[in-house]
Amino acid sequence: MSATASTRFRQATALLALLWAILAVGVGLRAKIEVALRPSLPIAYSNAAGVASVHAATPEAAAAGVAPRDRLLTVDGEPAGQWALDGGLTGLEEGRAVRILLERPDGTRYEASLLPLPPNVRPFPVERLVSWGVPVVGLAFLIIGFGVWRLQSERRESWALLLFCAVTSALLFLAGPGTPLVLLLVGVTVPFVGATAFHLFTTYPVEPSWIIRHPAWRPAIYGAAGLLSATSLLRPWLGAFASWVEPLATFFPTSITVVCMGIVLAERIRNRQHPSAERADIMLLGAGFAFLPIVGILTWHVFWGTPFPWMVSFLGFFLFPLAVGFGIVRRELFDVRLAARSSAAYGAATLAITGLFALLITSTTEGFRQLSGDEPSPAISIPFVFLAILAFNPVRERSQAFVDRFFDRDRAAYRRAVREISEAMVSMLSAREIVDRILIALTATMGVERAMVLLVGDQAGDSLRVEASRGDWEEEAEELVLSPDHPACRSLWMRRRELSRDDFDDEPDPEMREQSRDVFDTLEVEVLVPILFGVDLLGVIAVGRKLTGERLGPDERQLLRTLANQSAIAIENARAFDEIAQLNRTLEMRVDERTRELRETQAQLMQSEKMRSLGQLVAGVAHELNNPIGFVHANLALLDDYVGRLTRTDLPPERRQKAREAIAKLLSRSREGTTRVKEIVQDLRDFSRTDQADLQRVSLNEEIERTLGLMEPRLKGGVEIERDFGDLPQVRCFAGQLNQVFMNLLMNACDALEGRGRIAIRTRPEGDTVLLEFEDNGAGMPEEVRDRIFEPFYTTKPVGQGTGLGLSLSHGIVESHGGTLEVESVLGEGTTFRMRLPLEPPAEVFEDAPEHAEAVL
Repeated sequence: MSATASTRFRQATALLALLWAILAVGVGLRAKIEVALRPSLPIAYSNAAGVASVHAATPEAAAAGVAPRDRLLTVDGEPAGQWALDGGLTGLEEGRAVRILLERPDGTRYEASLLPLPPNVRPFPVERLVSWGVPVVGLAFLIIGFGVWRLQSERRESWALLLFCAVTSALLFLAGPGTPLVLLLVGVTVPFVGATAFHLFTTYPVEPSWIIRHPAWRPAIYGAAGLLSATSLLRPWLGAFASWVEPLATFFPTSITVVCMGIVLAERIRNRQHPSAERADIMLLGAGFAFLPIVGILTWHVFWGTPFPWMVSFLGFFLFPLAVGFGIVRRELFDVRLAARSSAAYGAATLAITGLFALLITSTTEGFRQLSGDEPSPAISIPFVFLAILAFNPVRERSQAFVDRFFDRDRAAYRRAVREISEAMVSMLSAREIVDRILIALTATMGVERAMVLLVGDQAGDSLRVEASRGDWEEEAEELVLSPDHPACRSLWMRRRELSRDDFDDEPDPEMREQSRDVFDTLEVEVLVPILFGVDLLGVIAVGRKLTGERLGPDERQLLRTLANQSAIAIENARAFDEIAQLNRTLEMRVDERTRELRETQAQLMQSEKMRSLGQLVAGVAHELNNPIGFVHANLALLDDYVGRLTRTDLPPERRQKAREAIAKLLSRSREGTTRVKEIVQDLRDFSRTDQADLQRVSLNEEIERTLGLMEPRLKGGVEIERDFGDLPQVRCFAGQLNQVFMNLLMNACDALEGRGRIAIRTRPEGDTVLLEFEDNGAGMPEEVRDRIFEPFYTTKPVGQGTGLGLSLSHGIVESHGGTLEVESVLGEGTTFRMRLPLEPPAEVFEDAPEHAEAVL
């Protein structure tokens, strides 16, 4: 199933579950109102798993021998469960006695004839508490499930939690009066509580390996739940088997829940060193407080009868979704524990100071009373209290400072480490020195057991290889080579933050998810941190677990991000220094050559500027073009190794089979790489039109979209694009040239916004022309700049960031198409470039069309 189809399926099933819960709200509320207006039995009983157990009786019923824990067998000669299904509860009549058959715990049976209670007379407070309290718990379920879904709708565990909460809330909303419709819906709903619980427990906090290998388990459990629900609907036609339907439907979810808790406990033991163990602890704790009372009291009710409604156990049920929802939304628990410990310390210090203050005031007052025999007057006590507050204020401040230092000592150490690293890296001009400094900071300051840095080679498309490492590493990890097109590298580049193994749980593609997890399993590390410079991935920092066994908390992760940012700048500076040194070595020899080429360079300068903006973006695409090729090349080396293994006659059958499977996997990945190359080449061809030297009819809306697609790295972050495209007719033009104009205008807008703001693009047909507007809400331009904006070589950018030819060339391209390019700008409000192009360019302008196209493209 594709990612889009999977998202739609989740949304559809989530909506269905919510609608079912809403239906249960309406049916449950209507049943309560309907029963309140009718007479009721003079006894209160709970019904579950086919067992109806009395837990309260009126004085009249008690006088007839009815006692708590007696089992209600029949009402007016009909089995209690069937009597409720037939609408007996709503068919009671005031003044007409009801015959009930009961069974005491010792097995003796007796019959009682009791008059129903009048409408609105409900003498059983515990029953009323359950009748209204349990639906309130159901409302809490629905709010928690929907809230987590809204906050984390892209995650599978949020979807699983919403399904469980919606189905369980539907069951809780139906708690109370046993009208026929309510009992019917309860029978349909109960089995799906077990199915959704299995879905949730096998999705969060960690997906068991056997579920990954056999994903059909979840549909099978849902199928079993659907079969039980259908059986509940068909009870009237099942004959003797009907008596087994309700016990099966009741113990299906409870038994599955117990099994699921065992699954989570087993995974917790197996992954006790994994970060998911903390989330498993929270989930098991919440499940223990929520599910175990229900299972225990339900068992008590079925075998011995309870002196209270067994559904009282549901009043604390909200703890489970609360624990799971907290774990899903707040995946980092270390900061919570730290905050709890610091808050406890603040509380203890405050309590101690308050106690000392109270003791001082009390002792002083008592001493004054002993000396003078009277209570101190306000003129004495008020100034004394004021002076005592002033005296205790330094104590309070020192206590608070002590607590701050105690809990902030790690942060202070990290801040010192960041400052020292920043100062040291300024003077480092060797990539190896920089990498060694990073590893020292990680192992010495953060206390991680091991760390490794992988860097991309100097050439575009080079793979990431291990540059240096510290700690105890396996040989396989030391020889790891990652292609920039590897799913883990692409995720680091796209998300632009540190990633852990759990961050790939939501990857819809199973193969990409497993490839990414394989990197963490091979290296046995906790997080991978990207080293990014602009849009380029320079390397990756692999960080192992801390020596203390604790997870990397927010402070450590912040330090990792800072280290990565500092090292990216330092590595780029080192490479630039190497390039400058290389240039200096050949400078004198190249001066004469450059002097001779000055005239030619001067003639080509304008053409170079034309391609500068496009080249900045295409360079990244070309970088990606080499990635799959390098990936296929690396696979060929591995393929040669596995083929060599197959040719060995002494290879065991199981290893020969593993070699065949590895070869098949390598061939499959290599085909993916070649397909990626084909797609990249096609995208470049469509954008640049290098094979089209004549005029083409194109849709300018599509060309703008294509340019926006190539500029996506520049637009990430805080730049918002507003599209207001009209229905444009096709325009005859050189699409590659106009794409260059669009790119120049968009890049200038991005520079003006400085990474945050809005760009609005509007297109409209105007007779035999089209109007294109590119508006940004940047700083705008003063009048003296606006008047010279289209002059060649005029620029307001710092030296080295622009040549002043972009807008001049754009203006010339638009005029060569017979159009106009104008600018409007207000200082402090923004800038708008307005372009008008004819549908058909003037013939005299393009008499040299092939030559013109060749010169630009």
